This record gives sequence, structure tokens and C-alpha cells, in this order.
Amino acid sequence: MGSERSAAGRAAWGVGGAALIVLGGVLIWITQARAAGLPEDLGLMASLAVRSVTFVFIGGGAWCLVRAGKQRA
Repeated sequence: MGSERSAAGRAAWGVGGAALIVLGGVLIWITQARAAGLPEDLGLMASLAVRSVTFVFIGGGAWCLVRAGKQRA
């Protein structure tokens, strides 16, 4: 009952994982650039909110990459 994951399926998981990680990095980079013009309290709140969302993106991307590399037994 151990079916192998196809190469295309593994590639799709890998590309999706890499895209999520890159999107998370871009999101935090854009927010940091825009938060510089905000008042200090509001900039800190925006930065913390986006960092938490970025953590989810990076965690999800890492999970996808692990799933792409994992061999089904």
C-alpha cells in the first residue's frame, strides 16, 4: 500500500514551499519599508502582526518542502 509520490507531485510541493517562503520574506520586507513612515506605536503593531503572518508563511513553506522531499514508504 506504499505508493510512491510522483516526481511532478514532489516538484509541485517544492515549488509551493519555496514560493511561500519567498512570499513571507517579501511581505516582511515591504512592511518594514512602509512602517518607517508610521507613528512608533502603530509601526510596532503593524510590524508584529506581519511578522506573525510571515512566521506562518515560512512555517508552511518549510512544511511543504519537507513534504516534497519525504519518500512515502
